Amino acid sequence: MSIKETCHCGSVEFTLQNDPMMHFACHCSDCQKLWGNSFFGYAYSTDDISITGEVKKYSFEGGSGNQLHFVFCPECGSKIHSQPDLIEGMIYVPCGMLKEHYEYEPKVEIFSANKASCFAQLKATAESYEHNGTIERISELLENLEQR
Repeated sequence: MSIKETCHCGSVEFTLQNDPMMHFACHCSDCQKLWGNSFFGYAYSTDDISITGEVKKYSFEGGSGNQLHFVFCPECGSKIHSQPDLIEGMIYVPCGMLKEHYEYEPKVEIFSANKASCFAQLKATAESYEHNGTIERISELLENLEQR
């Protein structure tokens, strides 16, 4: 399956190959500041995405102590994806970018201790971690990789 989408203004186009490896939610304080809320998205391999058009990158040290990179359109500011150094070869695409293609059903939520009180545990969430749940997420991603 191949999906082609654009940022809000159309200056950046991206294509994704394959289905996402996982649907997840992150409630860390960094995501809340950068996304304006908790992050709801899909995990993909970096090999699954190709981007045309000029993008900018904002990088910072995440809660793990590793760099996290946000790739966005310099014209409209749409965030195309984020990429953690902690899990090499992985990107996270916001669910709003792909709403026409997938029904968002998060299987994992991380940093649940930081989520806003208006969020009950997400209906479809099978696992919830007060921390980043890295080991558990890697296991889940590997299982889902075999199913794609």
